[in-house]
Amino acid sequence: MISELKHNVRNHYINCKGWRTDRKIIVIESDDWGAIRMSSREALQKITEEGIDTEQCHYMQNDALASENDLEKLFDLLTSHKNTRGEYPVITANVIMGNPDFEKIKSSGFNEYHYEHFTDSLAAYPEHRNSFSLWKEGMRDGIFHPQFHGREHLQVKRWMHFLQDNESETRIAFENGVFGLSTTVTTEQRASYMAAYDWNSEESRDFILNSIAQGLSLFKSTFGFNSLSAIAPNYTWHPEVERVFEDHGVRYLQGGSVQRIPALNRANESYKRHFTGHKNDLDQIYLVRNCIFEPSSNPELDWVEKCLKQIETAFLWKKPAIVEMHRVNVIGYINSENRDRNLKKFDRLLQSITRRWPEVEFMTTNQLGQIIENNE
Repeated sequence: MISELKHNVRNHYINCKGWRTDRKIIVIESDDWGAIRMSSREALQKITEEGIDTEQCHYMQNDALASENDLEKLFDLLTSHKNTRGEYPVITANVIMGNPDFEKIKSSGFNEYHYEHFTDSLAAYPEHRNSFSLWKEGMRDGIFHPQFHGREHLQVKRWMHFLQDNESETRIAFENGVFGLSTTVTTEQRASYMAAYDWNSEESRDFILNSIAQGLSLFKSTFGFNSLSAIAPNYTWHPEVERVFEDHGVRYLQGGSVQRIPALNRANESYKRHFTGHKNDLDQIYLVRNCIFEPSSNPELDWVEKCLKQIETAFLWKKPAIVEMHRVNVIGYINSENRDRNLKKFDRLLQSITRRWPEVEFMTTNQLGQIIENNE
């Protein structure tokens, strides 16, 4: 009861400030597209047999590159729903542009970092070879809109340090094509690998800023347009990152209500709150996620009802409903039950939204940002 009350208070608090509108706007933001998490069912089994407690992390249990089957099922679901304007729901798909090149890193004796384009990662799997073509179909149909999430979803310098220890659990995961070894499953005493923009040295800061610039250029060359929005992995980034974003045309900053700001001295890291519509010194606009649909993280929870209540609260405060829904929720390559169970819940959520708010407008992060910027 107390926990539910806290959640309700938080939901109202994150909506009480910032930009307002009478329009019923739904934005669905989905992170991690393009990133390897668990490379295969066989890899999951081997890593678990080595004593790593993978059951403590639903990402390691279920998340992977989206197969053709995963994409077809997701896209079929999206095109089965329309608002009164005849518009489909659309996924703002936040993309990781590259993954570690495991072979080249190993060939260097774990002394040099190399990465590969995510399309090369997809091409390495028989079930994924047509996945990028399906991405393009989804883009043409207006149901899948890529935006920038990072060059990698990986704090590279931290990862490379642990790779150089032949006995590390990180090395065990590496040998199975996995870099995203969660702190919840490892006995290693370290910070997260997944917080890609988390720096604590000048060397890692320079590497990270350069990787973001490269990643944004790679995004444009891959998709043919600049990413107007960006989302920092694990909601962790320094204001210097925003300047790199601005240099490459990023206008809108996706995120949660709280930003973790790294520092060269870990004791000096800090936090900053944001509200949708607020601007930074560069005139970039923060867009804050105020609804959560993450059924993979806890299958026993009624995520449809939870998300509907959060949407209702957003609309009560005349705010757009910005829904967080990570890729893991629609992936069945590792565990088909995960995908199939969650797509049924997603189907019920979309049905409930269009029935309860028939005037709802589904839009991308960029479209919302432009509406706020133009004060429409």
